[in-house]
Amino acid sequence: MHSAKIHVASEQLLLHPGRALFWPRLQWLVLGDLHLGKAAHFRKAGVPLPEGNDERTLARLDALIAHFSPKRVVIIGDLFHSAHNQAWLPFHAWCGRQRVDLHLVTGNHDRLADRRYRDAGLTLHTDGLREGAFRLEHEPPSGDPGEQHVICGHLHPGVVLHGRGDQRLRLACFVMGERSSILPAFGSGTGLHVVKPKRGDRIFACAEQRVMEVTGLVVPSRV
Repeated sequence: MHSAKIHVASEQLLLHPGRALFWPRLQWLVLGDLHLGKAAHFRKAGVPLPEGNDERTLARLDALIAHFSPKRVVIIGDLFHSAHNQAWLPFHAWCGRQRVDLHLVTGNHDRLADRRYRDAGLTLHTDGLREGAFRLEHEPPSGDPGEQHVICGHLHPGVVLHGRGDQRLRLACFVMGERSSILPAFGSGTGLHVVKPKRGDRIFACAEQRVMEVTGLVVPSRV
């Protein structure tokens, strides 16, 4: 797989087609919006979503950890989709097999008691995580992001690329802005929200084997 190398706030970052960001200088792997337990939550409500998404999500994360050998994995929110359910025990067991520091910046779906995350070995950050020129948060800033560049998730950004013969391809994407950036949702089966970038944003689509810049193929908004 081929990552895209970009520079943000004087730091080199790698955008991986597996829908995660790697920060080489610190050896941090950053990703968000796993939404573990989402299928079980909907099945409980009578919506017959297929099983296996959680297993696929954690297997993909295992592959990225093996590839990058990070010192730290930072999940920027929405690790779980809802309250405690049957998805917790497999995740707790997965955490017990890790030899890397696991950190969670809590998001709007992270409703479990703090003790559960800590019992699994996660370091919690309930007010974002600040490091150097960056601030890692779950939701995009609603106003001036301040001096630090914000890296966030929450929106599950995606793009629609148009080909010949009215062909359309929907892909998850990174939205890398001048003062804040949005990561794609990492979880399997999380869905996409098609974004309309602001002027100055760079858009990187996640294809199967590589990340491709498609900025010129996406019409920006006038904002």
